[in-house]
Amino acid sequence: MCNKQYAMSKIINLFLLLIMPTTHSFANEAVSLEQLSLYQDLKRTNNEQPLFFTDNRLNLSGLTLLSLLADLGIREESTLTSDEMKHSDITDERLALQLHQIASQSFGNQLKSAANKPEDFKAALNTNTLAEYIDSAMPQFNAVIRLRKAINNYKRIKDIKWPVITDTFLPQLGQGHVEVKNLRYKLVTLNDLDNSPISVNRTHIFDQSLITGLKRFQRRNGIKATGTLDNLTKVALNQSLDYRIKKLQVNLWRWLSLPRTPPAKYIMVNIPAYDLVLVDKGKQRLKMNVIVGRTTNQTPVMTTEVNSVTLNPTWTPTRNIIKHDLLPLHDKNHTLLKNRNFVLAKGYGMNTMYKDIPNNLRDMLKEYRLVQRPGNNNALGNVRFNIKNNNAIYLHDTPSRYLFSQDDRALSHGCIRLERPNELLASLNINKGNNQAKTKHVKLHHLLPVFITYQTAWIDNLGKVNLRNDLYQKDNINKQSYFSN
Repeated sequence: MCNKQYAMSKIINLFLLLIMPTTHSFANEAVSLEQLSLYQDLKRTNNEQPLFFTDNRLNLSGLTLLSLLADLGIREESTLTSDEMKHSDITDERLALQLHQIASQSFGNQLKSAANKPEDFKAALNTNTLAEYIDSAMPQFNAVIRLRKAINNYKRIKDIKWPVITDTFLPQLGQGHVEVKNLRYKLVTLNDLDNSPISVNRTHIFDQSLITGLKRFQRRNGIKATGTLDNLTKVALNQSLDYRIKKLQVNLWRWLSLPRTPPAKYIMVNIPAYDLVLVDKGKQRLKMNVIVGRTTNQTPVMTTEVNSVTLNPTWTPTRNIIKHDLLPLHDKNHTLLKNRNFVLAKGYGMNTMYKDIPNNLRDMLKEYRLVQRPGNNNALGNVRFNIKNNNAIYLHDTPSRYLFSQDDRALSHGCIRLERPNELLASLNINKGNNQAKTKHVKLHHLLPVFITYQTAWIDNLGKVNLRNDLYQKDNINKQSYFSN
């Protein structure tokens, strides 16, 4: 279980296109020979006609693409400037290159998601289905559609006045205060409070409806739903609409790390939400809380799959865990590790030699490795779901069940601990059995895709915007760093 961070690949060229100003002429902007060759090839496929203009006007494909670029935050608006219309030939080229870069992204780690190829772009031109191809550039998950809709809903109101809730405002039930009107306005605008008619004399009164509205807002924002206007809630309420739009756009980008077509059955883990869902044929079959990596041992974002399950697993801790966690315990009490079923091991398979934990453990680790035998106190619990990756990351059971009741569950060394692992095991039609001592490895006949994601904003099935704390501080990275790393 380690903390290695993954880098998004093959997107430096995309960033160069993304930061390209859209309010001036493209005439002086440099285009690589490779990009020019690609566009010329696409245009030849289109009978030397522009891809996104017909009779010097944007066609359906052009309108569809501009809408996508605006939703992703590449453009401020989904309309062209007069300068872009004047230089429609260069605009057409730039739009084609931006679409190619977006459609061909494959951000997934471990298992690369299938990216669209230039041949797919050409096929869309040949079959007059370019608008559909543009839509397919984004992964076809319902969550993506809901996210784009929410971005546009916020854009329609982004220029309204957004009052600030002051630090000193601490309303009590039944209290009248001038800032209650501001609070009521915010909750109504964000759809957490019904916009029902209310007496003018009551608009400044902090009543039960506002407490209910605050609870709704808090739940959507990952804050304990007390109905009290605490500091965390004030900070969240004061976030501007522009901030919310940009947060949604950053998370829309993150969906490009997933396959364009959802698998029939898959697991999705959302790190900032501390949850796991199992989806089968488009329906959520299972949802549970999870524990993820600490900020110092971050769980990596990846696209991978479960290929086997280990029942009653042993645990071989990493050097980092041994150094910082286990050796200090041993130094305090030489019997602690032995009582937790740790042994020293040398060799592998049938030739493995085991030895009890000695007092001079540090010296023995030069020759032996530290292993925790199966059992109820094993750090991996009674089941481990093995996923393909280079970082010794697993989905697994845990003996520390009480931790799932905590709000902040960034507590592991990087692996993902499951609240209800037996239910996930049952979904794979694997019989756990009663033997708690013997380790058993079960290979899956059908590999189960796993998407470990980092979504700090999403839209739930009720159409409500959900925002979460930026646990690993990934949202605030500027575009240059985000798209080049």
